[in-house]
Amino acid sequence: MATIRQLVERADLGDDIRERTIEVGEPYNPCDLLIADPDRSNGSGLEFDQVWGAGLEVNPVGIFADVQPPTTLLNVTVIGLHDAPAAAAAARTARTARCPSKDFHLNIGMATARWGARTMTIGSTSARLTTATVSRVNPESAEGMPFLPGDARLIFAHGSLLISVEALTFRSPKLNTAADVTATAQEQVTSLATAIVKTVPAPG
Repeated sequence: MATIRQLVERADLGDDIRERTIEVGEPYNPCDLLIADPDRSNGSGLEFDQVWGAGLEVNPVGIFADVQPPTTLLNVTVIGLHDAPAAAAAARTARTARCPSKDFHLNIGMATARWGARTMTIGSTSARLTTATVSRVNPESAEGMPFLPGDARLIFAHGSLLISVEALTFRSPKLNTAADVTATAQEQVTSLATAIVKTVPAPG
């Protein structure tokens, strides 16, 4: 985790970086996003024999009303499994998990978003990408909405590790489209995930 923290620091998304332990049995669902309520996952959580788990949060906030754009909330989780085949199997399950097809209300209110999910390549590794892009701003919130959010999360195996990198990016609605903000979040998670795959030795 020390190397991953260094890479997070180099990403220069913020100085408020907090570490946490991920308990065994903690829910793990590819469709869970920082901006979506967990009950929207349709029960497609992953089950695996976790050996250890740790996470990093950048720019955590108590309430989204405190967010001042432009900013990005970053969430990195690392789950250690017994071996590389176990991590690869968990990653395959993550890549096939299906998110709800209907648009959903953001857990911060103010807008509705649509899901996106596909497989992409990080180095030579297949990764699951889940996104949330604002599709409609509530009419009563349109004029006073202080930011436009976009969310992107990558899940992939790296040796015996199952790694998740998620960015929730906030930008000015006057200067950006919803697609632009989600694209920025995707670029941020892709850049960090690529650095992790290239830099962190893959444990067996």
